Amino acid sequence: MVRPLVATRLLQNPLGMPAEPGTRGDLVRVSDGRASVYLLPHEYDAADERKLRWLLAKASVPVS
Repeated sequence: MVRPLVATRLLQNPLGMPAEPGTRGDLVRVSDGRASVYLLPHEYDAADERKLRWLLAKASVPVS
C-alpha cells in the first residue's frame, strides 16, 4: 500500500513551528507516516514524488 505524502512548511524561528498558510517557510518536512525528511524549499520544489519517496525510503533504512 502506498502511503500518502504529507508536506509541512516550517519556520526556523521559532524553530520547527508551522509556517503560515500560503508562505514558503524556511524548511519543508515531508513524511509518509514512517519516516520524515527535511528539505529546503527549493529542493522540495525541484523534487517529484518519485524522488521524495526515494529519500524517505533511504531515511527509513537503519544505519549499521
